[in-house]
Amino acid sequence: MADSVLYIVHGAAGRNGRWREAVEMALTGAAFAVPTRVWLGPEAVAALARRHDGGALLDELTGFGVGCVADRAHRPAGAPAAIQWLDDDALNALREQSARIIVLS
Repeated sequence: MADSVLYIVHGAAGRNGRWREAVEMALTGAAFAVPTRVWLGPEAVAALARRHDGGALLDELTGFGVGCVADRAHRPAGAPAAIQWLDDDALNALREQSARIIVLS
């Protein structure tokens, strides 16, 4: 996608400053109709699965059209339903198709 942005989030998801920054960055792109995806790393997915409000944290993104993806090989029990589970080939294709990639640790 010519104007798309992929955010790769490695750190734990939650209501801390790093998570908030990632959400705000993704929402800014979505507000300007830029196709935006957030690739949640294993640590972020595990943190969301442990939280009672994990789904609500992702609803903030998906409600504005931001897609949330993760590696199917790291799918824990209790993971939020809003995550689209992709295999390695699909994740690599998503990375290659993205115009910009921003990695947040």
